[in-house]
Amino acid sequence: MSDIPQSYITIANEFRTEYIIEKSRFISTIAPVTTEGEAQTFIQRISKEFWDATHNCTAYAIGPRQEQQRSSDNGEPSGTAGKPMLEVLKKTGITNVAVVVTRYFGGIKLGAGGLIRAYSHSAAKAVQEGPKLLIAPRQIVTISIDYSNFGAIERQLQTQGLHYTASFTDLVSIEIYVEPEAVTSLETDLTNLTGGNLTWQLQEVRMVELPYVADITEN
Repeated sequence: MSDIPQSYITIANEFRTEYIIEKSRFISTIAPVTTEGEAQTFIQRISKEFWDATHNCTAYAIGPRQEQQRSSDNGEPSGTAGKPMLEVLKKTGITNVAVVVTRYFGGIKLGAGGLIRAYSHSAAKAVQEGPKLLIAPRQIVTISIDYSNFGAIERQLQTQGLHYTASFTDLVSIEIYVEPEAVTSLETDLTNLTGGNLTWQLQEVRMVELPYVADITEN
């Protein structure tokens, strides 16, 4: 199982949130990206949209283990914007994402510490509130069963929270997405449930997108 890709959490779709402190307006836009080119295109688009902003500070992390990372203070004092934003991505572990925090200066200086807190909070707010996906390896298993066993099998799969699709011909064919390490126990469960009256076929391991509903916060 050592060659099975590792799972990771990413953002599901582009999302925007806002935070105001001391009359400065911080607009956070976060989006899924898979390459540095996509990240730069997203950053350029948001910077063009908010062309009149005081700053458009950026950070992104790409790769299952955030192998590619970059950030920019975009004119804010060095280390007060892009780096704190990138730290949020690193601490939460979310990846294949780019975030732009747009600032409209409200006339009150925040100081270095205040800027770090404001940009960190803005990035974290986008990460926490944005819709997320779990990208995870799943062993695809196909079983064929009689119609009489379908109700029991379906209840078992739902109880275990497994994703599956069913098709109906002379038999019921069910394609099940299983965590690779759980395949053996699932085979045992379903075999016992049907009294062995099923056919079991292992397909490929595939990276799939699954809804991610747990809270994600800085560690």
